[in-house]
Amino acid sequence: MNNQIKKSYKIVQINGLKVYYYARKRKHNGPKVSVIFLAGYNSDMQGNKATYLENLSKKIGFEYLKFDYSGHGLSEGVIKDQLLSSWIEEAKYFIKHKLNYPTIIVGSSLGGWIGLSISKKTNKKIKGVIGIGAAPDFTKNIIKDLSRKEKKEYKKNKYISLGSDYSEENFIFTNKFIEDTKKFFILDKKINTNSIISLLYGSRDDAVSLSTQLKILEKLDAKNAKLTIVKNSDHRMSSVKDLELLEIHLNTMIKDIL
Repeated sequence: MNNQIKKSYKIVQINGLKVYYYARKRKHNGPKVSVIFLAGYNSDMQGNKATYLENLSKKIGFEYLKFDYSGHGLSEGVIKDQLLSSWIEEAKYFIKHKLNYPTIIVGSSLGGWIGLSISKKTNKKIKGVIGIGAAPDFTKNIIKDLSRKEKKEYKKNKYISLGSDYSEENFIFTNKFIEDTKKFFILDKKINTNSIISLLYGSRDDAVSLSTQLKILEKLDAKNAKLTIVKNSDHRMSSVKDLELLEIHLNTMIKDIL
């Protein structure tokens, strides 16, 4: 990325690492709502969904923020050395210190997990969560799905290296990372939230199961929660029709919380 483009981003220091973010102020006549995008694992704020929301903020006028987790994109750190607790802390920091209005979280995959995790009743600023292929507790399945040989290697090496359809490089999950995620499992208890929850899921999602989405609905203690299944869409949900659907759901949520 050239320096000219890099200049359009801002930097904050969190836990000793530079974290890059993009923030757009609310237009004078725009809705008094903040929207923050939380990306998936190994994704960044340059992706289609993050950019689409940025353009929507210009059109509709809501306050908007996106950022790269530590170890991702422009931000400092190596991804395999980071923890879920750090990324949750970063998301909370931006919501608390950089957003000025009732907030909607749009979270993709891992970002959906983070969004649901921090939307609890104690966080009154968060009014809505849109989960796109939300992947809560996904590390539980990583260990469960390992072969006997892989489990032995994991125990010996303290990490597991897994191939992915969404990256040329393997994903490396350390024992430290996986153990840290256990503090944030949400599907083993009720998810108490005052937020409106909208889950978007592609029928061809081969990374997160439909049963996970149904489990989220089952565990949600929320007055307004729904699941929309889109035929032939995949885990990324970044096609034109998927992005248009995201816009519809976001507009509806903005109206509902105002």
